[in-house]
Amino acid sequence: MDVFHFPRPELAASIVKQMTPDPIFGALSGLHLAAPRRTGKSTFLRRDLVPAVLEADKFPIVVDLWEDRSRDPSDILRRRIGQAIEDLKGSAEKAIDRSRLRRISAPGFSVALADLEPFSGTIPEGLERIGAGVGRDVVLVVDEAQQALVSEGGMDAMFALKAARDVMNIRADGPRLFLIMTGSHRSKLAELVISARAPFYGGSVQDFPVLGESFVRTVLEQLAAAQNVSIPIDEGVAAFEILMHRPEAFMQAVRDEIFEAALSGEKLDLRARAEAVRAALWGNLEAELDGLSGIQRALFEALMDGGEGFSPFSKPALEDVARRARAKSVSKSAVQQAMKSLVEKELVWQPGAGRYAVDNQDMLDMHRRQKSQAS
Repeated sequence: MDVFHFPRPELAASIVKQMTPDPIFGALSGLHLAAPRRTGKSTFLRRDLVPAVLEADKFPIVVDLWEDRSRDPSDILRRRIGQAIEDLKGSAEKAIDRSRLRRISAPGFSVALADLEPFSGTIPEGLERIGAGVGRDVVLVVDEAQQALVSEGGMDAMFALKAARDVMNIRADGPRLFLIMTGSHRSKLAELVISARAPFYGGSVQDFPVLGESFVRTVLEQLAAAQNVSIPIDEGVAAFEILMHRPEAFMQAVRDEIFEAALSGEKLDLRARAEAVRAALWGNLEAELDGLSGIQRALFEALMDGGEGFSPFSKPALEDVARRARAKSVSKSAVQQAMKSLVEKELVWQPGAGRYAVDNQDMLDMHRRQKSQAS
């Protein structure tokens, strides 16, 4: 039985249309797309975008920098380039046929990367070899691209991709290179574009569209046809929103609610089920917050409210943290130590000197939703 998949061909086609040198509608500088975790982004890349790239007579290469987080991102990228070059030994057309099967198959983007030696040449050399081998434009998709920030090698790899893009796209003819960077942490992904020292400075991060009512409607229609179970569309949409537009969590909630309703004989209440799932998630997050000291929690909440422009050592921030911690005052050194602890706990990350951002996006979502409900 096939795994359920909700196709989004129009979205895939709209992205592929930007893989053109057209100065107005093209995206020669690359696309940077952000979406929260577990909202279907990676599935879209594998099941929708790669087939659309192939249909457009371009050669897709997809690398997931989270496929092995124990490896340096540059190592993963080099291995993926090496795999593509291995594919091209022999007939280019056969290589494309093999890559088509590999990239559309359910297991994932790549096969046995751990068994390959890292590509020994430079990244621009490898991508030029691939472009020459297939005789067509290359579309490189880097999923969870923000992982490049974790190491100097990762950032060097991003600069190498920029160099390859510039070399392949500045010439009058020949295969071009189009880059698509996707990530599950918007502010981290933005670090690749926002500063003059960033590899893709001048670019912008766009929100990747999450699934919505059409996805919910399709799931509920298939459910009604297969099991004769009817759930109102407005109830399904509300449940999906409660579950932060996460398809796996939504379908699990649907299955659990149907099963328990069948056992109890009670009426289906998908919205209540979704709220229970969210409450369990929030309970785990709250338990983590309860483990913080008073100053740590006050500082973290102030950062979530203040956003990326929050300056933790300013006088207003120190007064705000003291108020939240119910203390007469807090010193800069106490806040500095608290911030260090939050970074070590991976609740906060520090993109640069004096700059801080929330690392745990589920915490941020919970905080914002709870604040919205209270107002």
